[in-house]
Amino acid sequence: MDEETRKKQEYYRDARINGDYDNIWKTTGECVFCALNEKYVIYEENGVALVVQLFAYIDGHLLIIPRRHIRSVKELTSIEWETMRKMMYIAKKMIRDIYGIKGMQIIQKDGVGSQSTVDHLHFHCIPFDSPDLNQWNFRKLKNTPIENTALYIAKKPEIEKLAKRFAGKYQNE
Repeated sequence: MDEETRKKQEYYRDARINGDYDNIWKTTGECVFCALNEKYVIYEENGVALVVQLFAYIDGHLLIIPRRHIRSVKELTSIEWETMRKMMYIAKKMIRDIYGIKGMQIIQKDGVGSQSTVDHLHFHCIPFDSPDLNQWNFRKLKNTPIENTALYIAKKPEIEKLAKRFAGKYQNE
């Protein structure tokens, strides 16, 4: 990783702790979820992406984002909703596998009168190992977003295996 990339990754990693995050999301001028950076996408299916969060709350924090710019779960197709369920399942299994954390909080953020930073439906999959995250105490991260992405991408065969397992267990109910 070159020096400029390393500094940018550390900036992403530390933005919530050092107070820079509030200035970032208010000045993007575009929907950051419509313009996803592909290098952080770890799995995608049916127009729904599982993505490493650039400005994570805790190591292992993932996002589930529909590619279509929609504001509410009411706008999801049945295929997109079923894929969201699958992504939640995969996220929990991968967080446990990579970080050893068994619990996960799922937080829905939508653009319908919420405190969301963008007007685009998304779900946070946050590793949950202690009640301190209920108070939104962000932690100093040890991994940059690109390092977290590499950890998940290295497990791509496991992700695909989980996707197949989910289909066998839960689809066509």
